[in-house]
Amino acid sequence: MTLWIPDLAQAPGPVYQALVSALATAIYKGELRPGTQLPTHRCMADLLGINVSTVTRAYREAARRHLIGGETGRGTYVLGHADSVNLFALPDRDNRQLIDLSVNTPAYPLPDPDLDQALTDLQTRAMTGRLLQYQTQDDWRIHRAAAAQWLALRGLLPDPAHMVLCCGAQHALASALAGLCSRGDTVLVESYTYPGMHALARKLGLHLHALPMDLAGVLPDALDTALQTGLARVAVLMPSLQNPTSIIMPLARRRAIAEVLRQRNGTVIEEDVYGHLPCEHIPPLAALAPEHVRYVTSLSKCVAPGLRFGFLYDPTASGQDLIDQFHTTSWLVNPLMAHIASEWIHNGTAQRRLAWQRKELQRRQRIMAQALPAHIWTHAAESPHAWIELPAGQDANRFCEKARREGLVVTPASVFAANRQLPNRHVRLCIGAASSAGQLKTALRTLRPMLG
Repeated sequence: MTLWIPDLAQAPGPVYQALVSALATAIYKGELRPGTQLPTHRCMADLLGINVSTVTRAYREAARRHLIGGETGRGTYVLGHADSVNLFALPDRDNRQLIDLSVNTPAYPLPDPDLDQALTDLQTRAMTGRLLQYQTQDDWRIHRAAAAQWLALRGLLPDPAHMVLCCGAQHALASALAGLCSRGDTVLVESYTYPGMHALARKLGLHLHALPMDLAGVLPDALDTALQTGLARVAVLMPSLQNPTSIIMPLARRRAIAEVLRQRNGTVIEEDVYGHLPCEHIPPLAALAPEHVRYVTSLSKCVAPGLRFGFLYDPTASGQDLIDQFHTTSWLVNPLMAHIASEWIHNGTAQRRLAWQRKELQRRQRIMAQALPAHIWTHAAESPHAWIELPAGQDANRFCEKARREGLVVTPASVFAANRQLPNRHVRLCIGAASSAGQLKTALRTLRPMLG
């Protein structure tokens, strides 16, 4: 823990705001580096001679701005520059000075008439008014059938009755974790895991334990040891185009993971939001060990992020569990978005958009491979993100700050690290976030000299 004592004597306004400003300034200047543990609320209050509630309010506001983050039982840590870790915000399209490749959004076709056509069809069929009313059981059955049809593209044959509709994959993951874990539990994750998992752990009061990885994904022996020793019962894994590393777990490794789950009676929440993108079909864990896997996916990374239509498939759920999940989870899904998503799956629009996404990402990956051949840690032809290895001696946080000064926003490894002792020598580059292949080329021209 760093004994950082800010000077608030000359700061105008409320004390808690002064403390937040001091935190932001210290982070921006590099006085507080990402990963630094801050004093506890009470310790900071004693050091500054203020109320604990004032420190609590300041830390809460700093967390809202993504300057710091708390982990239950482990303290409060500096995340980094607010703009470089605010990964749930969309790029600032009005800021012509920055190319923001920090948000993992799919490439977007322009022009895109599909939504216009869908809304026109609704008006022609006089259905718009119905979508502002409560949906019937028949409506939900149609949506669940569409979800099952989408999962069939991954080689799954799910029972639609066991399909829980959600407002995107993050919502589905939250629902799965809430059903499997209690506050204070430990959840196993890949050593680098995406920020949404960190956010859910903080919200649900869960501890994250990092499982070591190689170029094939999580090591089966590490998972076996964690389950055997009782460290945890649940793991969250992303076998296909893992975020942030873009690793695709090969079939042999998936089979080994499935065998560990059977031997140790463990449970995996399989986050497969990128699973439809690779042209090479590798069965998901849900197909190899269905009784041990809760399967999560959505349309956000390959059809359209704004649809907010995701799925949680739980083949082990009882009838009452499914009824409860319908009322607490599926009921939140927007009927208009659900209807458009179901229509697109049934009429082939979703599949056409998926094919376009694959082709566009392949094109962008070729551009990146030509520009940065020596620095791509893993290469997957249809990945919307890349894991770039920095030269020896470079720190990812400093690299990202320098890149920002050059007009490019990328994300350091420290944002994803489930274990704070992991090396900070990689950055994630979201190639789908570029507005065009031309903008991606411009970004890579900026990046290449910085890599040496």
